[in-house]
Amino acid sequence: MSKPYAVIMAGGRGERFWPLSTEEMPKPFHKLVGDKSMFQATVERLSPIFPPKRILPVIAREHLDIARQQLPEIPAENYVVEPMGRDTAACIGLASIYLERLDPEAIMIVLAADHHIPDEAEFLATLKAGINFLQENDFIITLGIKPDRPEIGYGYIEAGEEAADLEGFSIRNVARFVEKPNIDRAREYLASGNYFWNSGMFLWRNSLIQRLLAQFMPEHWKRLGVIRESFGTPEEEVALVREFSRIEKISIDFGVMEKAENVLVIPAKFKWDDVGNWVALERVMEQDKDGNLSQGNVLTLDTSNCVIHSQDQLVATMGVSNLIIVQANNKVMVASKKCAPELKKLVRLYEESASKSLSQK
Repeated sequence: MSKPYAVIMAGGRGERFWPLSTEEMPKPFHKLVGDKSMFQATVERLSPIFPPKRILPVIAREHLDIARQQLPEIPAENYVVEPMGRDTAACIGLASIYLERLDPEAIMIVLAADHHIPDEAEFLATLKAGINFLQENDFIITLGIKPDRPEIGYGYIEAGEEAADLEGFSIRNVARFVEKPNIDRAREYLASGNYFWNSGMFLWRNSLIQRLLAQFMPEHWKRLGVIRESFGTPEEEVALVREFSRIEKISIDFGVMEKAENVLVIPAKFKWDDVGNWVALERVMEQDKDGNLSQGNVLTLDTSNCVIHSQDQLVATMGVSNLIIVQANNKVMVASKKCAPELKKLVRLYEESASKSLSQK
């Protein structure tokens, strides 16, 4: 029986959680929901199925020390270190060649380090059903989330006919993957009942994803092959940096999923949220009687429907509504809640301003 391994993607800057999330300490390593970081919560959620030796976090080099401090139980050799970010196809491909060394027959489960899944029992039951199916079948399985709103920030999966029924879970063929829709199309998808959010969670045999990378992304696979051949040699680090930096930035969805034929979806029953920005916290945390979500040292008067986060200073508000107010890392950010998805623009402006100030000194 093939053993399952969890690959946890913990890259990215989490710019929509600026100024709390930074390059030095990005979103997955913060305690945004509950008393554990999202990275720690992800590993804890998996613990009934995956012991630490079968968890492979994919970490940016500059975050390796933080990750080890937060999860010292994971063996040091299990950390897959990206010298730079090259999107999910490169991330998953790199993890696959590391996993191959641990277990050539492995089943890989790909997860993100910053998702919120409160229904842990249902989540694990879904993973078990997929893992059991893959023991006898060679398919890509993706987990689709039943939409509860016309969301334009997610990609969608159109489900086809049922391919199997396993342990009470309907496993369906994927008719197609759909890019982020406009609001009218999103409403159509919600009404149809046949479209699911693409959660970015995948299950497959490691050998299958390697074959598909070689088939659909030969340049990617060629460079990963050079890295693989360098393992255990004095050239390993040099080859990793050189070859990985030359890999084009492409997502696994665009590079493989939308082209592959043997793709199935399990319509998941558990609650899920990718907690993509400050306002998303309102979906997963409790607000006060005035609709405010407050974290840290916060004082409010005549304030309503605000998201307020204080890292280490008092934040006091009066006579305001529908705002995001964040104090963190010696910065204060105030924005309309409707601007939450576009916060990257403010981050870019800040970086340009900071860079200009440094150049003038």
